[in-house]
Amino acid sequence: MSWREKLILGVVLTLYACLGLIHSSHQGFWHDEIYTLTFLNGISVYDFEGSAWTYLNNEFNVQAFKELLSEDNFFKNFQTQILHEGHPPLYFILLKFWSYAFGTSEIALRGFSLCCGILVLLVFYQLFRSHSKNRYVPWLLLLLLILNPFLFYFFTEARMYALALLLSTISFSSWLNYQNERQIKSLSFLLFSISSIGLLYTHYYGIFFLTSLGLYELLKYGFRTSLLNHLIPVALFIPWGFQVQKQLNFHTVHWTDGSVSVFDSTVGFLDGLVHTLISPGSDFTDYELIIIVSLFTLISFLYFKRDGWTSTIVILTIMFYGAQILVFDQLIDHHSILVPRYYLFVLVFVYWFLFSAFNLISKPWSFLVVFLIGIASGNVLKQIFYLERAPKEMFKEVAVFIDKQFEPEKRILVFEPKGPLVFGVAYYLGGDFEMALAPDDSNKSEKSAVYIDERLGLAYKENQFNSAQQENLELIPFVGVALYK
Repeated sequence: MSWREKLILGVVLTLYACLGLIHSSHQGFWHDEIYTLTFLNGISVYDFEGSAWTYLNNEFNVQAFKELLSEDNFFKNFQTQILHEGHPPLYFILLKFWSYAFGTSEIALRGFSLCCGILVLLVFYQLFRSHSKNRYVPWLLLLLLILNPFLFYFFTEARMYALALLLSTISFSSWLNYQNERQIKSLSFLLFSISSIGLLYTHYYGIFFLTSLGLYELLKYGFRTSLLNHLIPVALFIPWGFQVQKQLNFHTVHWTDGSVSVFDSTVGFLDGLVHTLISPGSDFTDYELIIIVSLFTLISFLYFKRDGWTSTIVILTIMFYGAQILVFDQLIDHHSILVPRYYLFVLVFVYWFLFSAFNLISKPWSFLVVFLIGIASGNVLKQIFYLERAPKEMFKEVAVFIDKQFEPEKRILVFEPKGPLVFGVAYYLGGDFEMALAPDDSNKSEKSAVYIDERLGLAYKENQFNSAQQENLELIPFVGVALYK
């Protein structure tokens, strides 16, 4: 790589990092990020056995939560925390050590994800550069990655998705190098094994990525005994399997409970693919759908004309990825296939498909596709950056509103349901308000109630209590939160 290329790449990624850090400061933590924050302090905030709610009374105040958040019981309560979390442990362990250096502010915790995201872009660029037949192709793919709103959104969120994508990208890149070297005693295979193990210990759906990679190898090269080497990372994940069983037994209720039909699952996966390319956290417009579907259809047609078998292999791999999640959902009665962030690893195959196609189709077609996708995704990216689209849940904004509108001496805050909502609002509140949980006993207090309800589509938790009291109150809607005063 020439010094000029390094300079351009450095400038581009630095600008991306700066925009990511600025965006990270735009909003407070949302529901899942509050769970990440409390996890790092060793506090379990869901209403499970052994959680913080077992020793918090029904009536308390803001200061009680702030004192809990000032303690550090991460390692002491780790076993309970990871059981309640339901995800693998690697992300939280790495983030904990990151927090020792940078703190636990929005910029600090989201900065870890952003750092992983920058590395994703670097690994992808190096991968494309080392396999490209044309110098311009890696830059086109890098531009598409940078302008992808879905990636930017989750590269600036304090959850494990950016780390998981980084590990899957390293796994794929080192797997490609290993296929050329054909040596198990090589750096490439070592990196493949370590990154694949790390992926499984970061997000359980990484297993679908690795099995899809195995299918890709089988279709492209035929059966070879080296294919069995894929089992090495899986074997090294087995010791954690006992913990997985505990998590499955513990989480009798999950927010994705209830499978959907095979047809709806298939449509949902295809819909999810579009989301991963252009629209996180909100529905895409008809215009965006037409752009993505039309251009990918065009690319697929041009690619198939040049190399029908290879293009078919990648498409089959992507479809196999979705089919695995569909079967998994049907077996455990979930609808996780409707949650695109759970399978963002599929983007590794999608961008490899685009890269392989751009290497074969003519330059004008490649530039036209990137230009049109760039216009559509760039507009969505601008909307996300300015919070005009897919804003995060407004715990911070609710807290600011309460501090400005109400006096702690005259008001009691009543929350529904128990969980990150209560900790999130308390985290940002300035006044030491008295707090209660629904169904509440606030009538024992001389203070009038302010009701704060979370709106995340969890029907079995919401709208269960205090409905009569709220009917005559003014509704102040926030993103994901309803406040009644």
